[in-house]
Amino acid sequence: MSSPVRKPHSPRFVRLSSADAAHLFGAEVLEPRFQISNGRFVARQRVAIVGQHGRIDGVPVVGPVGESTTISWSAGDTEKIGLDERGVILVGAAGELKFVEPLSAAAH
Repeated sequence: MSSPVRKPHSPRFVRLSSADAAHLFGAEVLEPRFQISNGRFVARQRVAIVGQHGRIDGVPVVGPVGESTTISWSAGDTEKIGLDERGVILVGAAGELKFVEPLSAAAH
């Protein structure tokens, strides 16, 4: 008897640019919660992603900050929140910002 084929794990997380991190968390520096690999870490800070039809709270932020902001979606997320060409709102402890990602990139 063969075991079912499992899809690779696709975690949901956000990587922030330094400007976006400052906008969402103010002067607060991303605080490592635990190390991942290659100098990356999961930060204690979390964001909410708000779309046209829903909201996902408690999304982990992966640090350190990068050159650009990206969102890594889990399967079904884009449908759950109603992602379209208008983008989403990222909400942090000190502010919020509109984030528009090409739909082709979000489909991965």
